[in-house]
Amino acid sequence: MEITGQIIGIIYKNEINSYTIAEFETDDEPITVVGYLPFINEGDTLKVVGKFVEHKEYGRQFKIDTFEKMMPQTLGALEKYLANGNIKGIGEALAKRIVKRFGDETIHVFKYEPKRLAEVKGISENRAIEMAEDFVQNWEVWQIVGFLERFGIGAEHAKKVFDLLGTNAIEQIEANPYILIDIAKGVDFKQIDKMALDLGMDYDNEKRVTSGIKYGLIRSTYNGHTCVLKANLIEFVINLLDVSSEKVEDGLIHLHMKNEIVIEDRKEEEYVYLNSFFNTEAEITIRINRLQKAKNIKKVEHIETELKKVEENSSIELSEKQKEAVKLVNDYNVTIITGGPGTGKTTIIKTIIDIYEQKKKKVVLCAPTGRAAKRMTETTRKGSIYFTSIIGNWKN
Repeated sequence: MEITGQIIGIIYKNEINSYTIAEFETDDEPITVVGYLPFINEGDTLKVVGKFVEHKEYGRQFKIDTFEKMMPQTLGALEKYLANGNIKGIGEALAKRIVKRFGDETIHVFKYEPKRLAEVKGISENRAIEMAEDFVQNWEVWQIVGFLERFGIGAEHAKKVFDLLGTNAIEQIEANPYILIDIAKGVDFKQIDKMALDLGMDYDNEKRVTSGIKYGLIRSTYNGHTCVLKANLIEFVINLLDVSSEKVEDGLIHLHMKNEIVIEDRKEEEYVYLNSFFNTEAEITIRINRLQKAKNIKKVEHIETELKKVEENSSIELSEKQKEAVKLVNDYNVTIITGGPGTGKTTIIKTIIDIYEQKKKKVVLCAPTGRAAKRMTETTRKGSIYFTSIIGNWKN
């Protein structure tokens, strides 16, 4: 269902994703509309497509699927539009004078004869040009929304696209649609790929192939991987894009030369990293080595004796593997202990805490997420903190 009308009041607007609830005046009746409406303000004229729904608390509403922002259709609507804050420096009084002076020519003057705005009392020539530029910029922003809608990319992404790419966003997207993958999170690669092909991009285009490679590497991180076996990555991209292995190899060489990926040899096999992930791993390695080589100020003498005391006090008997883990923690600055659920990792942590606390040493528990920190606190009954990056950013 398609309806045309004017926004006469905004009830609610989410500043992050532009989800909006607004009063919408049509020729027939005022209605409530809901949906993603970036860059929309009171006074704007819209053509909306969607359907009426019944909200159990707020009643009848029009749920917007897509919308098109239109130039105001009447002089009254144009006056409201100019006065709603869209154009910097124009308030109600000035909007009234501009529309009174130029009438049906107002939009033409803003777009094509901006200096004529200085004919209105209170507007200098410099200010006239600034107002016209602001008017035209608003128009260009509307085009971004409509352009993305053509390819099934919702209006909720339009604001972020404009914030990052600016008023020439459409030209940049037409040149390389794959830039949207990094900007509009949640947009499917195949959706962007279809958009690129619809715009006339060749199947073997280098931008398409390299974007498919980077998408494959990013997708692998969803499963916790920082790199991918090169042979597996090539097979993935071939199936994703329907291109030859030679084209994928060329794409890998191109990305490698631009330092966007790292290819690492490991025991006669090659692994591919996104450059940022490789650098992060390298930094982690440097820091772990630095920690390992530092003086071990936490080492407890006669660890086996201390371990027996803890076992007696807690009535827990550790396995030989658990005892070995505790001794390794004592001997080294960095120790990694792995194992599935129920293998005794929490018991090891509790034992280590008890040993250090009976030696009057302070123990700090850290975890990479708030959830993990909470779980550690629950199982050890000790407070813990979590960090959000390799640099630190410690949080309670």
